[in-house]
Amino acid sequence: MTDRLAFLEGLIGKPYQIGARGPAAYDCYGLARHIQNELAGVSMPDIGPVEPTTRAQAEAMLSHPERQAWEEVPESEAQDLDLVLMGNVAKRDFHLGTFVRMTTTGAVIHIDKAAGVVVDDIPALRAIGYNHLRVFRRKA
Repeated sequence: MTDRLAFLEGLIGKPYQIGARGPAAYDCYGLARHIQNELAGVSMPDIGPVEPTTRAQAEAMLSHPERQAWEEVPESEAQDLDLVLMGNVAKRDFHLGTFVRMTTTGAVIHIDKAAGVVVDDIPALRAIGYNHLRVFRRKA
């Protein structure tokens, strides 16, 4: 647990860059992919740069053949390392993060274009406009 927490904390503040897959910078897919690869042992494909600003681009992430390996679960059942697709429907802004249990309540680690890698709890995500969340878990 300590190594896992240290890994996640080591990502905080890394900058945003479209198409970046780490370790110096990330985009939202690159960050989620890195966390899945390192902590869950899940090899997610590199689907190339995805700028998550439109519904069509967000859906492209979910329509990729890799999507078949994931199942949608209710937000109330989110578990450590589930993927979280966040949407601000009014702004047509869609974004990918990873649910993590860095605290007892859990939060989402994701990347903010200005602040870099951040961790926000669900109420904070809703406060900044991500009012549509979909949670995906790797199928067993």
